[in-house]
Amino acid sequence: MIYQIDKLFDLAKVLDPFERTCAITVALKIVDESCKMDEYEKSIFMMLYENLENPLSDFFDEEIHDLIENIQLFPSDELFSRISEEKQKAMDYITRPKMKAFKASVRARIL
Repeated sequence: MIYQIDKLFDLAKVLDPFERTCAITVALKIVDESCKMDEYEKSIFMMLYENLENPLSDFFDEEIHDLIENIQLFPSDELFSRISEEKQKAMDYITRPKMKAFKASVRARIL
C-alpha cells in the first residue's frame, strides 16, 4: 500500500485535538519500539506526527514533544520508562478501539 504524502501533510494540518492525542501516542509507541506496524507505516505515522501544524492535544502538554525528541537523540532507560508511562496513560484515555479507528481513518484519508 502506497500512501500519498501530500494528503498526509494536508491531514497533519486538520487533525482535531483528540486525533492529535492519537498521533502523539502512536509516535510514543514508535520511539519505544512497541509499535507493531511495518517500517513503512511507522515512517508514515512519524511523518504525520512531525508535521502536526498544531502540536497541542486534549491530553498531552507541550513537554511530550521534548520527551519524544530526547529519546530519539539520547535514548536511556529513564526516558524509555517515562515514554512507557505516558503511552500507557494515553492508551487508557484513548482506548484501544478508538486508537484502531484513528489509524484506520488515517490510512483511508491518505490513500
